[in-house]
Amino acid sequence: MKAFLLAAGLGTRLRPLTYFAPKPLVAVAGKAIIDHSIAWLRGNGIRDIYVVGYYMQDVLRSYLKERHPDVVFVSSRKLLGTAGQLYYAKEHLDDGPALVAPGDVLTDLRIGEVAEFHKAESALLTIVGHEVETSLRFGVLDVEGGRLAGWREKPRFKHVVSTGIYVVESIALRSLEERYLDFNDFAQSLMPRVAVYVSNARFYDVGTLEDLAKVRTLGVINI
Repeated sequence: MKAFLLAAGLGTRLRPLTYFAPKPLVAVAGKAIIDHSIAWLRGNGIRDIYVVGYYMQDVLRSYLKERHPDVVFVSSRKLLGTAGQLYYAKEHLDDGPALVAPGDVLTDLRIGEVAEFHKAESALLTIVGHEVETSLRFGVLDVEGGRLAGWREKPRFKHVVSTGIYVVESIALRSLEERYLDFNDFAQSLMPRVAVYVSNARFYDVGTLEDLAKVRTLGVINI
């Protein structure tokens, strides 16, 4: 299976750090985030790795050439969204499914289990989901006809959210055009042949300065 790491975004929520380097090169535990992402892929037996860039792509290309010469860098002409960006990688597809993940992924997900699930489901696209719990800091009133029907104080809710990691058939990716398309719209265009693998693996978000500080404090590294 080939793997494609998406590293095209502007990283606006990590500014000012991303004024000087693309988000995948921001450091966590002494290494660039993308170093951890590549190590995760290799630890799962994936050797054909492609990084799709756009923002400060010359910087990222040079870094990969020096640190990971066996990783293929794919340049982009414009920002096309999380799914559309793969338009620029179409020439690297083979006939099998591909793994797509963020270039700043920090996880211990076992890719083989997702691939087996994808095959068993005969899906065009499998979304890796993760259950999270959220809460409201208010008391929620259930009202019927102007009367109180119930009161839920600071209720908690469980949701399955997307981790941004996907297994997708190459035939689906070959349909991409050079236009903006995020994965939520791409997934809905492929329904009903879209499966969801709900994982209990660990996932760490580094999308904001606050998230990054938390991950650095936790010392998340050997995941």
